[in-house]
Amino acid sequence: MSTSTVYRGRSGQWAFVGHRISGVLVFLFLLLHIVDVSLINLSTELYDEVHELYGNVLLRLFEVGLLLALLFHSLNGLRVVAVDFFPGAVRNERRLLSAVVILTLVAGLPCGYVILKPFIDGTLLG
Repeated sequence: MSTSTVYRGRSGQWAFVGHRISGVLVFLFLLLHIVDVSLINLSTELYDEVHELYGNVLLRLFEVGLLLALLFHSLNGLRVVAVDFFPGAVRNERRLLSAVVILTLVAGLPCGYVILKPFIDGTLLG
């Protein structure tokens, strides 16, 4: 019997890594959000300037990434709960992860399109 703790790259490992990465990204966004909302107490002009910056295409691409991270993290959290509370779910762990990824993309890509629509159409938000 091997006592090695080296991961072998199976779906559970990638779900674990994805969950941790998406969790850190969501946490960093929440910190940024708290800071940018608090700017309104310092200066409404500074607040408006920061929010104008959020309208550029690069930051909107980051918003799409954040949306996908939020969706994956929440759906994968539900998958973890299912695996923890329903012993039969362990046998279907790979299918559950596939469902998480598919649902993340099915929900996230249309929303990402809406976020990027002003740039796709060649217009900017007014």
